[in-house]
Amino acid sequence: MNTSEKIKYCRTQLGITQDKLAELTGIHPVSIRKYETNKMQPQPAQLERIAAALGVSYNALNGADRAGMRLETVGDLMGVLMVLSNSGVLKITGERGSDHMLKEDTVSISFNPVLSSYLAIERRGSKLRLQDALLHVKSQHIFKNLLTWEKMSYLYTSAIQSAKGHPSEAAQAVVKEIESTKDLVELELQKSQLLLDTTKGISVKIPPNRADQ
Repeated sequence: MNTSEKIKYCRTQLGITQDKLAELTGIHPVSIRKYETNKMQPQPAQLERIAAALGVSYNALNGADRAGMRLETVGDLMGVLMVLSNSGVLKITGERGSDHMLKEDTVSISFNPVLSSYLAIERRGSKLRLQDALLHVKSQHIFKNLLTWEKMSYLYTSAIQSAKGHPSEAAQAVVKEIESTKDLVELELQKSQLLLDTTKGISVKIPPNRADQ
């Protein structure tokens, strides 16, 4: 989904008109219509006001893969985690259940081993290879949301791979449907405007047998 589609989706989810959104943001109604039809792109200041009016993360509308990501709300954090996973910086692995969701007690979140060539974690004078560090998501709510997103990402990737072997219109239609669902899931997960609680964020868990390597 592009920015125009996301704005329209969030507006219709709230059940408000374009004129009402214009009123809430102080942006001219004509501009709102142009934003939603992709005839004009909102500037950061305008997009910030639209995001606030729609109750969604700025990153969710702007595209979390763009520069200048913010990290102030739970929605922002979800966007950052999605980007890090999509870019390969973080690797989320584990055993899948029959519903394709990773089983919580088998999940490992680690850094890409390539980063170990450039980064290390120091602990009491000793260094730990980044690839040996596991990330622990302290907030169970955020952890569950991350697994929900990972499932949709997995299904989408699997559908693409399957479609390559069966390049039919039906297969492409399935991929498109899953992609649309994934986009909506990503958008919904980035809606939370709750400010981040630094006591329930993410920490690095160092396995005892690797701490002194």
